[in-house]
Amino acid sequence: MTLFWVVAALTFAVDRIAKLAAQAALALGGRVVLWPAVLELRLTRNTGIALGFFSGVPLVITVLPLLAMVIGWLLLRRYRATRFVLAAAALVTGGFLGNFADRLWYGYVLDMIYFPWMPWYICNAADIAITAGVALLAVSLLLRPNDWTLKTEGKPHGPNNADRTA
Repeated sequence: MTLFWVVAALTFAVDRIAKLAAQAALALGGRVVLWPAVLELRLTRNTGIALGFFSGVPLVITVLPLLAMVIGWLLLRRYRATRFVLAAAALVTGGFLGNFADRLWYGYVLDMIYFPWMPWYICNAADIAITAGVALLAVSLLLRPNDWTLKTEGKPHGPNNADRTA
């Protein structure tokens, strides 16, 4: 479990540092071209969730991410966690905490990473961590079946770890 908390804390810290640096270096709506037609920095405030959905609906943007995290936790706790799954879940958790902290502190999420070839999408380090974590969980589900062993599989039954017969 240490791996989980280290990765989650590092993800949260990287996100906070990136957001603080962006606030210090960019004016709201300002832009810095890092790689023409590929990557820019643009400081924006997202009052919604992914892609700005539910903007202006504070109850939804607060409850929906919390609900997703609780459901994910309830599902994952049924399985024996491998390091791969722990790292992936920690990326999602750290990213969630970074964006959730923004919502609580500011009422919006700071976004600053813009890809001109995807004009509908502007994100932050937390969003990238969440996306990477979900992608790794999908890879795990599709290609690493041993990552998904139920905790009850392979356990002996009955008192003193002996199987009981009726």
